[in-house]
Amino acid sequence: MAPMALALILGWWLMAAIRAQHLPRPSLWLHPSQRVSMGDTVTLRCHLPHTAAWVQLWFNGTLRSDKEKDEEQDTVEFFLVVTNLEDAGTYQCQYQVSEPLWTSNMSDPVDLVVTGVPPAMTEDLQIQVTPVTVWI
Repeated sequence: MAPMALALILGWWLMAAIRAQHLPRPSLWLHPSQRVSMGDTVTLRCHLPHTAAWVQLWFNGTLRSDKEKDEEQDTVEFFLVVTNLEDAGTYQCQYQVSEPLWTSNMSDPVDLVVTGVPPAMTEDLQIQVTPVTVWI
């Protein structure tokens, strides 16, 4: 029975790969740029070369967000407020069509670089130094 299950899994994987090849890949770009400071808002725009039902945004290989798409749109936007350095990384998008249910390949990866704290935020930061007594 194990060889049959393996054959079914491989067959499913092969069909999924063939289906993905039939859909053109989406493209992803960032606005205003790929280099941002903490506190900035970044718009991630996924351009769809095919009508889609759902669009997914992936971050470092993990699903971060998905949206149902309006049939008339050819671009779906995801908004990201950069709140910490961990928002830096690799983003990709992909889409699904509903009939037949197929999923595209991922877009080319786009790297978001977080450059640090903007000057307005550094005024709010306070550093406290505690004196240390050393006994010899």
